[in-house]
Amino acid sequence: MKYNRFNRVLAMMLTLVMTSMLITPILAATRYEGTDKKTASKKNSPNVRAAVIESIKTQDDRIEFSPEELEQMRSALLELLDSVQEFSALLSPEARTKAGMKDFGEQMSESQSDEARTRIQQMSSQELTTLRKVLNPATMRTKLAASRSTLNEHKNSVSRAASETGDRPGLPGIDSYCGAPVPTGVIIAADVVFFIAEGLRDVAQNGCNQVLVVLGAGGNARSVCLATDAIYIIAKALNQAIHFCDDDYAASVGQASYDRLGHMHDDIEDIKANDNTNYTNIVGNAATNTTTITTGITSAKTAIVNNDNTNKTAIITDAATNKLAITTAITTAQVAVITAGDANSAAIITNDNNNKTTIVTNDNANTLALTNLVNSALAQIISNATANKEETKNLILRTQIEADLASTDGAAFVALYETPVTVCFPSLNPLGLPQAGTPANTTQCGLLDLVRSIVQQTITNVGAGTNAQSFFNTGDEQRAAGQYKAAYTSYRKAYKAAAK
Repeated sequence: MKYNRFNRVLAMMLTLVMTSMLITPILAATRYEGTDKKTASKKNSPNVRAAVIESIKTQDDRIEFSPEELEQMRSALLELLDSVQEFSALLSPEARTKAGMKDFGEQMSESQSDEARTRIQQMSSQELTTLRKVLNPATMRTKLAASRSTLNEHKNSVSRAASETGDRPGLPGIDSYCGAPVPTGVIIAADVVFFIAEGLRDVAQNGCNQVLVVLGAGGNARSVCLATDAIYIIAKALNQAIHFCDDDYAASVGQASYDRLGHMHDDIEDIKANDNTNYTNIVGNAATNTTTITTGITSAKTAIVNNDNTNKTAIITDAATNKLAITTAITTAQVAVITAGDANSAAIITNDNNNKTTIVTNDNANTLALTNLVNSALAQIISNATANKEETKNLILRTQIEADLASTDGAAFVALYETPVTVCFPSLNPLGLPQAGTPANTTQCGLLDLVRSIVQQTITNVGAGTNAQSFFNTGDEQRAAGQYKAAYTSYRKAYKAAAK
């Protein structure tokens, strides 16, 4: 049993220690190298170089190009120079010095960059044509842009990557000459820049050699290749330095893992010795605790049994006494409840009869009051409806009369409007017969007096206007003389004059 427990504890501790000791370098190597266990420097086969160089070659057989196309070639050369200059700053001077490369892969100086840039800017159309025949500047610029984008992303994540892969206190660290891993994407991007520089150098070399044959021995044809040679030399040295740092960091991760295994072995030995000591102490303490617990349980059991017997006797005695008291109380309560129930029953019946009489009387009074209130409201509603009906009828009639007064001169008159009020006749239904149900004394009379009142009120409300009062006076004279049609015509003129 002792050894089984020890094995379980040892297995658990071994798992925890191995996880904490190994997870950092393993994750770091996986993060920067991908799932392929080879370092990035081992992945770049000649096939990759050939594929990059082949992709930047032109696919046509043209021998002449426009000035714009030649300038595109010059722009591609300048972008290659900028790319090499940016990648040359990837490794710090401290990293190159630790790697023993003080003069190998140094960052491109400003004088080198300016000299190469000047030579590119001074290239003649013939020199640019020599390169444009073989190279595709658009492809070159696309690949260079992708490489520089990868480099910029790496620069932005350097501080975060350093914090994620840093050494843990108390554990053997990763001792790399260059100080930090180089991501696979950055290595591939640097390779692309180097392969483009190499392809450019090869094309320029062919052009320089052809010019040298034409010029003969002693010619200065190498001057046209100085820019491409300078870019190539810096790119090659930089590429080798980056691959060196990648290989060096991978080897450092392996060495750190080996050192941490040794550190883990020592910790396991310490854990095993401490476990043996703890096991002995635990077993001894468990035996002592067992004796103490057994004695305590026995004493507690005896005390509980004695207390239970005492409580049993007390409970039986108390139960008998309580039973007698409860029986007596129940009997007394029953008698009291029956007596009170009879008295309450008589009181309830009397009160119910009184409430019935009160409710019936109050209900009759409320019914009479509601009936009177409804009749009064109905009479008021009918009165209001009659008044509203007369008001609506008068308003409609007035608007129709004013519409006829405002009609154009020469329009036919409404005969009822020019008939005097003294001329009355029975109201007719749609069949031309006296209206059924209409009282015999209810007749329709002429409306000329109403027309006169409307015109007089209009003159008062909106002003006399031009000759309005004069027309109105003429109408009154004609009306008094029995000239009703002429009077209506004058009233119409007065209305129009006032309404203008």
